[in-house]
Amino acid sequence: MAEEHKRIGFLLEDLKSDDWRVREVAAELLGEVGEVNGLKPLIETLKDDDWHVREAAALSLGLFEDQDTVEPLIKLMDDEKANVRYGAALSLSMVGDQRAIPALQKASEDDNSVVRKIAKVALKEIENRQ
Repeated sequence: MAEEHKRIGFLLEDLKSDDWRVREVAAELLGEVGEVNGLKPLIETLKDDDWHVREAAALSLGLFEDQDTVEPLIKLMDDEKANVRYGAALSLSMVGDQRAIPALQKASEDDNSVVRKIAKVALKEIENRQ
């Protein structure tokens, strides 16, 4: 466990950077690495002040396909930025949990056409897993 933490320790530190670009890249890389130790810090990063970082964290969380991400991602479906809602919807489709259905149904009527489309895709994906 300590060895895993060492491998991603610099990324976890980068999530705390003053530079949103550094936080964004760290969130992306944590998803690519896929180590479980990055899951909770990524969930916390969904609250970042910068939408680029929230979007990167949302997209990365889908790669974990972990049930613990569902509720935080559902909350993100109300984000003011369409990019963030898109990232959350895409990740919810990857997790495939039925708890996301109401939020995705609402998003299927989103003002943004890309969010609407991915929400509909996510709903089909969840339906196919049943």
